[in-house]
Amino acid sequence: MVIRNCWHNRPIFSVLINILQKQDYTNHFTALVFLIELLRCPQVAAIVDDAAARILGNWFKCEDPATVKLLLQVVEIFAKHGNMARQLSLLQPYVLSCCYSLDSQLVLETLQALRCLVEHLTWQHSSSFLTQLTFTLMPFFEEDSEILRLTAFEIYGILLDKIKRNVLVFPLRHQVLNLLVVLVLHLVDMNVSVAQVCRPTLCHTATILGWSKLKTIFAEKDVWTILRALLEQESSKAPWFLKQSMMLFKSPQAAIRQAAVWFAGQIIQTLPEEDTSDIEAAYSALWEMQEDPDPSISCLATQTFYILEAREKMVAQASTSCLCGRSSRKRHF
Repeated sequence: MVIRNCWHNRPIFSVLINILQKQDYTNHFTALVFLIELLRCPQVAAIVDDAAARILGNWFKCEDPATVKLLLQVVEIFAKHGNMARQLSLLQPYVLSCCYSLDSQLVLETLQALRCLVEHLTWQHSSSFLTQLTFTLMPFFEEDSEILRLTAFEIYGILLDKIKRNVLVFPLRHQVLNLLVVLVLHLVDMNVSVAQVCRPTLCHTATILGWSKLKTIFAEKDVWTILRALLEQESSKAPWFLKQSMMLFKSPQAAIRQAAVWFAGQIIQTLPEEDTSDIEAAYSALWEMQEDPDPSISCLATQTFYILEAREKMVAQASTSCLCGRSSRKRHF
């Protein structure tokens, strides 16, 4: 019927929508399967109005994963038609809510549907949704599941490719900066594919932030060199980088925790003494990292903690010496 573009496709679609309007309809699964096939026809998709989109959206509330997976197919079909931004805007909140499902397979299919959305949406018509998506993706970057983690990074990379420097305003700029250390540290991700996705995403981040010197470093250097260069060029953002690093102390991957501990130690040494709250929080977190199950990380945390303590004592002694010197000079005069 779809291939032949039968004239009665649209009337049948209207009948199916009327059927699905009844939430207690027992054969809704069959109706949805039939409806999905009809929606592949552009002439049928053209008659999907707000009312029809809302009826489909209501079915996302059902607790049947199989039904929700069919609805995710509907969303992908809408995106591929390319002219259904209005209908998609009504369904997007339901799709995002599926990211929090307890069904891991449904979450994966939701991310795959989101990737399709991001590939086909334009920034002009979907900037609000795409910005919201950057916040929704954040927890998935530390997922144990490699496929979920990889898919999340792929979506973020595709999304960033749609962003130009002139649209990078709050809160999007805030979130792009907030995910910077995450991207750098996942260059040592145990999944090589994740690391390969993070590299070009980092370079594009540098482009939209106007960091031309760092872009070359992001493209060619290792994690340690990148972190040093980042801290050197963007020293004003050191407290921000510290908070991001401390969040990654809880990463399930030892290599990422190790890099996070090392970077935190480097940052603390650059912070002025008046940033007491940031420093105290970091010291407390480092103290806890001495109990990390990975011996290399616990050892690094201990070494970092003692190095920082020794530095603090040296600064205190130097400060005392200066005060004594001033006092002696005053007495002499």
